[in-house]
Amino acid sequence: MLDQAESQLENGVSWHNPEPPENLGTEKDRANCPFYIKTGSCRFGDRCSRKHNYPTSSKTLLVRGMFITFGMEQCRRDDYDTDASLEYSDEETYQQFLEFYEDVLPEFQNVGKVVQFKVSCNYEPHLRGNVYVQYQSEKDCQAALALFSGRWYAGRQLHCEFCPVTRWKTAICGESWKREYL
Repeated sequence: MLDQAESQLENGVSWHNPEPPENLGTEKDRANCPFYIKTGSCRFGDRCSRKHNYPTSSKTLLVRGMFITFGMEQCRRDDYDTDASLEYSDEETYQQFLEFYEDVLPEFQNVGKVVQFKVSCNYEPHLRGNVYVQYQSEKDCQAALALFSGRWYAGRQLHCEFCPVTRWKTAICGESWKREYL
């Protein structure tokens, strides 16, 4: 590709970067898992038939299952009982989130500048309670990974990893959006 670019420049033809693959990260991309690209998590996990490109460094840290409300915990006990969390109001869940936010965010900010702090309240097991912390620099994210991996919070050991998510708009569940706004 480099030879082609140099040849074009020598012949006076303007050169530009090649177009990205058309279907990268979409359902039509048969090689890469679109769910992993969008959320850093896949419901099939290691059994997924598509490739999960685990980043070796990133600005975004994923802490799986860090935020768990009592209602979410009830759903975890029986993933197929859709009524398990009905007795918990949205106000109670929101109050639990505020307490979690005030408790946890300053810890992440002690490492470096936090650009985004996202918490998944999705009831799907692979997304349930995931916390995404996007730092301004990869160096800060690497320091956070080293600091928080293996630490304990609310009686559970934290499992941290680098996350490929950079665009939050695509990470939001379409079904969740439809329920909220339609």
